Amino acid sequence: MDRHAFVELMNGLWSGMGRTTMPDQTTLRVWYLCISDLTVQQLGRAVQRYLTEHSKEFVNVQLIRELSGAQADGDTASIAGWDEVLREIKRVGAYQTPVFADNRTAATIRHLGGWVAVCDKKPEELHQWTRQYFLKTFAAMPATAETRLSNLIERENARTGMIETAAEVQQRIETNQERRKVLRLVSDVI
Repeated sequence: MDRHAFVELMNGLWSGMGRTTMPDQTTLRVWYLCISDLTVQQLGRAVQRYLTEHSKEFVNVQLIRELSGAQADGDTASIAGWDEVLREIKRVGAYQTPVFADNRTAATIRHLGGWVAVCDKKPEELHQWTRQYFLKTFAAMPATAETRLSNLIERENARTGMIETAAEVQQRIETNQERRKVLRLVSDVI
């Protein structure tokens, strides 16, 4: 990548973030070492996507590389997992248990404190810090990790001891339904 184009894009990134001082020479050298393999188009796309879609997140080299479209296969899986987490938060929330395509997604959520804890995060924290922890943890997560997640209702039932009671109630309902069928059959015969 041309250094002049790189400096222009970095200054544009800093200006777009509302920074009043442009990056110093050391910062520019470090960033250039980390992303010099990107093309000008990839870096331009990353800066544009960051400023329009991810401006509340902490800007770092990894995020810029992801937004450029030049990420590795392992990164692709973790990013896809994170996107799925965000969709499930909107779709089912904390009151239902999500189902993920990759078992590592659920295992990573368990490692981060569970489904309810992730759903309870404030949007700023979710998009800044939880996302970073998720991506790093996902990459290190074995495919065979425990994947059972619990939702808010299941957690509350466990806390209050209602799990056994709920099972007993369900069994009584089924038993009463069977009795009603038998009584109906007897009344039909009579």
